[in-house]
This record gives sequence, C-alpha cells and structure tokens, in this order.
Amino acid sequence: MDPSESIPDKRERSFLPPRVEILRLDFSLREKPARTQAVSNRGGEVARVVKRLLAIVREHRSSARRVGSPIDPTALGMIVDALRIESYGGDPRPLLHHPDPVAAWLRQSLYQELLVEPSNVLFTIPIDEETIRYEAMEVEFWRECLQELEERVSE
Repeated sequence: MDPSESIPDKRERSFLPPRVEILRLDFSLREKPARTQAVSNRGGEVARVVKRLLAIVREHRSSARRVGSPIDPTALGMIVDALRIESYGGDPRPLLHHPDPVAAWLRQSLYQELLVEPSNVLFTIPIDEETIRYEAMEVEFWRECLQELEERVSE
C-alpha cells in the first residue's frame, strides 16, 4: 500500500455540490450613518412620497378586504417595521410571516410593492445651468418617509 493513500486529503470538504458559491452579504456599511440627501423642501417631499405610499396601502387594503383577509393596523405596522429593518440590511421575513397563507401573501405583496418605491422616486439635482442630475432616494430620506408613514397608518 502506498503511504500517500493513507493520508487524508487536506482540501476543505463541503456538503455542497461542486461549483456552488455561498452568497456573502456585506454588512460593513450597516453601522455607518446614512448620508443625508440635500433635498429642498424636505418636509414637502416626505409628504409627497408618503402620499404615494398611502395610495399603495389603500389599494392593497381594499384588495385584502375583497378576499376576506383585511390588513389591520397591527399588520401595517409590522410591514413598515419590515421595511425599516430591510433598510438597515436586516431580515424582514419574520415580520411578514403569518399562519394563514393568504394573509402572509397579502403582507408580502404589500411589502414588495412599497419596497420598490425608493427607486421610483427621483430627485433633480442641478449641476450647472444646462445640466440636471437625477438621483434616487437616499436611505436616510426613505427612513424619514417610513416614520411618517407609520404615524399616518397608526392614526
């Protein structure tokens, strides 16, 4: 018997099939404060975004009532909390879970639709007399909008 055959292989062993990579999330920016976006009339812009968010919430609540699984204020609060947790890089799934699959789907559906709103809202930043740059909503501004939304839905 060849002595090299009795020595175990020093390579790392994995239970994953070959060529499978595990996605590693980078939370290095998680603890750093978000950059505050220079938005003129910040309160008015927050109100404008929250108005859009409330329209989405009303539409989903109406649909949920039609299927017999209304989204109550507690569930709305959990959805807003899930959005806030996601903005910090956390896992929002526990807040969206519900034993009733229809209620869980309704929560997740509303969450997903609200989650894409920051990318739909663009701010114009004048660079010079001829150039305007469009910027997506910053995280800190989104969190302000979520705070206002939470206050509005809890009323």
